[in-house]
Amino acid sequence: MVLNKLIQNNKNIEKTMLMCPAINFCEIMEHKSGISLDYFNSNEFMSLYNNIKIYKDAYLEFKNGDNAIKNYEFQNVSIIHGTADKIVLYKDISDFCKKNNLKLTTIEDGKHELYYCDNEIVNFLLKNINE
Repeated sequence: MVLNKLIQNNKNIEKTMLMCPAINFCEIMEHKSGISLDYFNSNEFMSLYNNIKIYKDAYLEFKNGDNAIKNYEFQNVSIIHGTADKIVLYKDISDFCKKNNLKLTTIEDGKHELYYCDNEIVNFLLKNINE
């Protein structure tokens, strides 16, 4: 969502720091649920956990967001990500950072949301605030 907001505002952002960003949210949702756009031909919405419902318009917005993120050239973004993240794959983040020449801080064996990596996260924030 943060990256989509940066694209929409299209302003020079001095600095953005992201932790385990879902740069391909719709793709992740498709993989986890097994749906595609065709799903909405016979269903009004897709049910997720806790009665969360995704309607076709929201799905299309997520899909367009994924495409926009992949095709935008970001600057001044630093990312911290774990190699053991099974939700947002490390390879996807690494490739994204290489394409955009972004700083990537890697947490070996870090899982999604980097629970129990408090020291690494604080160091990442302090380092990138001062650079």
